[in-house]
Amino acid sequence: MTRTAAFTPDQQALAEAVRGYCRAKCTDEVRRTPADEFPAGFWAGLADLGVFALADPNEDGGAGEILAASFELGRAAAPGPVAATFFAAHALPADEAGGIVAGAELVSVGVPPLMPWAAVADVFVEWAEDKAWLVRRVGDAQPVETLGDEPWARVRVERDRPLDRVPAAADLFHLAVAGYAVGAGRRVLDVAVEHARTRTQFGRRIGSFQAVAHPLVDASLALEAAEKLSIVAARAVDRGEADSLAAAARLSASRAAMQAALVSHQTLGAVGYSIEGPIGHVTRRIRQLTLVTDSESGLAQRVLSTFSAER
Repeated sequence: MTRTAAFTPDQQALAEAVRGYCRAKCTDEVRRTPADEFPAGFWAGLADLGVFALADPNEDGGAGEILAASFELGRAAAPGPVAATFFAAHALPADEAGGIVAGAELVSVGVPPLMPWAAVADVFVEWAEDKAWLVRRVGDAQPVETLGDEPWARVRVERDRPLDRVPAAADLFHLAVAGYAVGAGRRVLDVAVEHARTRTQFGRRIGSFQAVAHPLVDASLALEAAEKLSIVAARAVDRGEADSLAAAARLSASRAAMQAALVSHQTLGAVGYSIEGPIGHVTRRIRQLTLVTDSESGLAQRVLSTFSAER
């Protein structure tokens, strides 16, 4: 009998706990925190909830739990280096990952000189494909404005030492991005659907027009498919059988989230593009999240090569 792609009861309970915390603490002020600031209290609360410890190889969490938590963080449009934190918590030695898991330190993971969250980070990890190094920042960080209002910066670094468990950490990173993207896509699409249900034009609700309704349905189906693929990929990762499936889930989720963002903008019209509006700040984060960095420039090609070799 074929099992449906769904979370386990324990994973659902974890998702509900993260959802409840975000509803209470991830306020609009927190979601719209300026790039030169960081909501440390909110981030520490996630750590107290045990979210970042899910990636600790010595704890009981797994890929499915990380995916479930990331869905809710994306749905809440929560700020912070979510995927990078899961990567570092898994790849770094326990004595050096403690501050990150506890929410007391922020991590920047990427390829220097331009690195995500480097303007506010305490720990730096250089990551290129299947290798990563713990690095030290040399000199001051030079902040760079970004589309998603994330505090990126240009930095010079010196390599300290290579890290272990990088491929496994990369799978968790990809799943965290996939989960966050799907959750954020659902957030903006929900707003668009409600707008289509209540907004009237020419004496009719605009959701009754096929030109509005059909793209919304297509975007919803794409998010649903990406979510199912992500769950299947998380199961494969937990079994040690991922083989690029996590990266494929990330690419699928990124495309679906961008589709949801574009359709939502079209549905809401001008208010959808306004940063002060209900979705503008979230769709900018979606766009930032779905960008492929220098360390992953060949990600899609590697996924295609893997699946082509299996056929």
